[in-house]
Amino acid sequence: MPKPDTAAALAAVDAHFDEFVEELQQLCRIRSRRQEPEQMEATAEFIAGSVRRWGGEAEIIPWEQSYPYVLAEVAGEGDKALLHFTHYDVEVEPAGDDAEWISPPYAAEIHDGRLYARGVADDKGVIMSRIHAAAAWKLAGLTPPVTNRIIFEGKKWLHSPGLGSFVQAHADRLASDAALWENSWLDGEDRLLLKLAEKGVLYLRLTAQTLPRDLTSQNTALLPAATARLAAALAQLQRPDGTVTIPGFADDARPPTDEERALLEKVAFAGDFLRERAQVERFTGDLDDQAAAVAIRTVPTLTVAGIAGGDMRDDVTLGIPSTASAKLEIRLVPGQDPERVLGCVRDHLAATGFGDLRIEVMATSRPNLTDHRDPFVALVADAARRVYGTEPVIEPYTQWIGNQGVIADRPIVGVGVSRADSGVDGPNENIRLDDYKAGIKHVIEVMAALAVAE
Repeated sequence: MPKPDTAAALAAVDAHFDEFVEELQQLCRIRSRRQEPEQMEATAEFIAGSVRRWGGEAEIIPWEQSYPYVLAEVAGEGDKALLHFTHYDVEVEPAGDDAEWISPPYAAEIHDGRLYARGVADDKGVIMSRIHAAAAWKLAGLTPPVTNRIIFEGKKWLHSPGLGSFVQAHADRLASDAALWENSWLDGEDRLLLKLAEKGVLYLRLTAQTLPRDLTSQNTALLPAATARLAAALAQLQRPDGTVTIPGFADDARPPTDEERALLEKVAFAGDFLRERAQVERFTGDLDDQAAAVAIRTVPTLTVAGIAGGDMRDDVTLGIPSTASAKLEIRLVPGQDPERVLGCVRDHLAATGFGDLRIEVMATSRPNLTDHRDPFVALVADAARRVYGTEPVIEPYTQWIGNQGVIADRPIVGVGVSRADSGVDGPNENIRLDDYKAGIKHVIEVMAALAVAE
C-alpha cells in the first residue's frame, strides 16, 4: 500500500487536543489503586468506554490473579498489526506523602502546562495516548493504516502473575508485527528514550526452621536458632558488597556488545543525584558514572529484600527463634533463565550445608531483549525524529523488571509521554501537555511507517 498521509491525522490531534486532555483528566480522577477493587473495575469500564467512543472494540475480561484486563482493537487497513501494552493500576512504588502535592493527587489539575495526577506518567498518559492516536485517524475521516491491538492490564500483584496465561489464551487476538511497550520517557535534552529490554525477576522466600516452636533462650548453648542458621545461609549467597557467590549464577548472562556499550554511553545517568539521594560518596566498586550506567543495566543482582524472625517487640524477650525467613529479589538480565538460576541457588545451598532451607518461588519472569538493529527500532526512531526534532536515544538494556518475555516473539520498543523528572509514583507526578501531544503524534507516525514496512 502507498505510505499513508499522516497530515490529516496529525491535524486532528491539534484540533481535538483539548478534548483529548479532558478525557485523560477524567481517567486520572479514578483512583485505580490495587487496594480499591471497585475503583479498579471502574477504571477498566472507563477505558473500554473510551475505546468504543472512538470507534474501536473493547472487551473487559476477568482473569485469575489480576483485575480485569481490557482487550481492545481498532481495525486498520492492510494486514499489518501493532500491539500496545499498558497498565491502569497506579502506585507501583511507594507513593510518598499526599500533603506534598500542589493539588490533590486525583484532582488531575493543570498548572503551568503540566497535568498533575497520580499515575498520569505511569501509566495513564500512555494509555490515552495510544487510544487518542487511533482516534485521530477516525476524526480525520480515515481508517488507521494498521490494526491496533491494546492490552490494558490492571495488576492485582506487582509481578503480574496472570499475564502469561492471559496472553497464551488470547494469542490470536494479540498477534502483531511489532509492539510498543509503556516504559519510557524523554530525557532532560528533549530526547525520546527507546527502551529495548526488560530484566526478568526470580523472587524467592527462604525459610529456616530449627525447632518445632520457640523455646527459652536459657537453652541457647544446646539448641540451634533459626535466625543464626538463616544468617549463615545468606552469607553463603553474596559478599558484603553484594557480589553474588553462587556458582553458575551469571554464566548465561549475555554481555553487551561493543555497539551496545556505545549506545549505553549516550544514555544520561544521574550519578550525582543517586549518590546524594543514597547519601554515599561513591558507588560499589568505585564505578564512575559511565561504568555505573552499564552495570545497573547489564549485571544480574541478588537483593536480600527483607528478613524476619524472632520476637521484635520493644521489650526484653527470652527466646530461641524456631523459624526465620528472608525474601530474595534476583534481577535477571537477557540470556538468563529463571529456572536455571533457581537450580543454581538450590544446588549452592545444598552444597554449603543448607539444603534443609525451604525455598518458595514468589514470582518469576523472563528477561527480554530486542536487537537494536531490528528494522522496527529504526522505524520508531525515524518517527521520533520527525515528531520531536531531536535524535532519539536507543537504550539496548534497561534496569527495569517486567514481563516483556510473554510476547518476545516480536520486536518490542518502549516509548512514553513523560519525563525523567515527572516524579513517577511520588508527590506531584505530572506530564507536560506538549509531551502528551507529541507522544500521540509519534504513535501516529509509527502506525503510518509500519503500514509500508517490508
